Amino acid sequence: MSKRQQILDTTLELISELGFYATSISDIIKKSNTAAGTIYHHFKNKEDLIDTLYNELKKEMGNAIVSNIDQALNYKEKFYLIWKNLFTFYIENPKKFEFLEDYANSPLVRKEIKEINQRYYQSAIDFIESGIQLGVLRNIPVSLIINLFFGNVSCFTRMILMEEIELTNELLDKVIQSSWDSIKIN
Repeated sequence: MSKRQQILDTTLELISELGFYATSISDIIKKSNTAAGTIYHHFKNKEDLIDTLYNELKKEMGNAIVSNIDQALNYKEKFYLIWKNLFTFYIENPKKFEFLEDYANSPLVRKEIKEINQRYYQSAIDFIESGIQLGVLRNIPVSLIINLFFGNVSCFTRMILMEEIELTNELLDKVIQSSWDSIKIN
């Protein structure tokens, strides 16, 4: 593992334990067993480090969303697969999920960082836009549909991780169907 990746992994670990504000560069230096100069060689400051971590995780999430999408599937089947891909990524990576959720909804993330990282899930945005154009999805703002979609996955993931409900295949199918029903036409 590269020093840069070690620093990013340590930062994720510490932020999940301590939070954004309580995690200091000195904590990251100690836990990653890395010299301060090495951290500052890769990152300008703590803000740059956290932005970079967010960027890396958004890229990983974006790749997960579109993995195994067979173009021969119909629109609804693709929707189900994208939903499951995102859910699976979150469930398999709970610290990454928490970081992405917390940072995206914090005052720390700047608008330009969100806009830059949109490219990693642009294929999902394009998919939603095509659904509206095809008359499959409701003609409401794409940003609203994206938020409904991600919100449903996020809420369900959080409930599973907090052990508020038990994950079953039947429940997963019902939740995805509910998400689909909320945005489809008829």
